Amino acid sequence: MEAEASAPADAAQSPEIAESIAADTPEDVVTSIVLPAYNEVGNLRPLVEEIVETVESHDMAAYRPVEILIVDDGSTDGTAETIRELTDEFDAIAGVFLRRNFGQSAALCAGFDTASGEYVVPMDADGQNNPADVPMLLDRLEDGYDCVSGWRKDRDDPITKTIPSGIQTYLARFTGPDIHDFGCTLKAYRREAVDELNLRGEGHRYIPAKLYDRGYKITEEPVDHRPRTHGSTKYGAGRLVRGFVDLAFNIFWNKYSMRPMHLMGGLGLFLLAIGGVIGSHAVFMKYVLGDALLPHLPRLILAVALIIFGFQLLMFGIMAEMLTKIHYKGEVPYRIQSVERGGDVAESED
Repeated sequence: MEAEASAPADAAQSPEIAESIAADTPEDVVTSIVLPAYNEVGNLRPLVEEIVETVESHDMAAYRPVEILIVDDGSTDGTAETIRELTDEFDAIAGVFLRRNFGQSAALCAGFDTASGEYVVPMDADGQNNPADVPMLLDRLEDGYDCVSGWRKDRDDPITKTIPSGIQTYLARFTGPDIHDFGCTLKAYRREAVDELNLRGEGHRYIPAKLYDRGYKITEEPVDHRPRTHGSTKYGAGRLVRGFVDLAFNIFWNKYSMRPMHLMGGLGLFLLAIGGVIGSHAVFMKYVLGDALLPHLPRLILAVALIIFGFQLLMFGIMAEMLTKIHYKGEVPYRIQSVERGGDVAESED
C-alpha cells in the first residue's frame, strides 16, 4: 500500500532525476548498480528512492551517469511488476528478468553481464545494505584497488545467520584474501575485475577469492547493515550446506587448479608409502620371523586398500592434469597490470 501511495510523487519528480543521473547511451555510463531481487516487492521502491538520493548527492558527482539494474530472479510476489513500474518512472533504471529462479549467483552474473559502467556496485535488494556507503566504496577504488568489499562489522541479523556465516568467513580466509566478510553483497569493482568472473553455485560468496587468485588488489571497508523491514530471508540450512561445498571447491581451485597433481599425486604417494610399509611389515613377520599370517590379516587388508587408493589418486591426478591443460588452453597463467617502456605505461588486459 505504501508503494502505491508514493508512486505518483516519485513519478512527478522522475524527469528531473533521470536528467541528473541517467546516461544518454550505455557507453556513457560510469557506474552500474546491480540489485539481484527475489520476492522483494516490499523493499524495492524504498531502496530505489534511497539509491537515487545517494546518486544525486555531491559525493557521487565523479561517478555519474549511473544505471540501476534490477535483476528479477523469477519472483512470484509481484516484484517483476514493481520493477516495470520503476523503469517507467526512472530512465536510469533497467529491469533484467530471468525465466525462473536461478539463484543469487546467477542473478548477479546476469547483472554483471548487462552492466555497462566502468565501476560495478552490487547490493542486496532487501534494503539491508545502505546505499549511502556506495560513494565511500567507489572512492577506495581510486586508491588503486580493484575490489572494495563491504564489511558488516555490526551485523543486524539473527544468530542463525551470523554464526554459520562467521564459520564460513573464517574458513574462507584459506582461499587467500584476508578480509572479515566474504558474504556481504555490497562491494565495488572495476570493470576489468568483473569481466574475470564466472559465477556458479554459491560462487558469489567467494568473488574476492576468485579475484585474489587472478592477482587483483582487494581491500575492505566497514559498511552499515540494517534490519530487514519487509519479506523474509532466503537463507536456510540447504544454502548453508551448498555454501560450505562451494567453499571447499574454491579452496581447492585457488590453490591447485593449475597443478592438481601436486595435491592428488602427493596424497597418492603418501598412501602408497603407508600401505607399502604396513604390507612389508606383515610379510616380514610371516616369512622372516615365522609368525602366522592370520593374526596380521586385518593389517594386510588395510595395506592393500591403501595401495589401491593411493594408485587411484595418482591416476586421478594424472587425468586432472590432462583436463587442466585442456581447460586453460589458450589462456595465459598470469595477469599483466602494466608494461612500462621509457616512461610510457601501456595498460594490458587479457
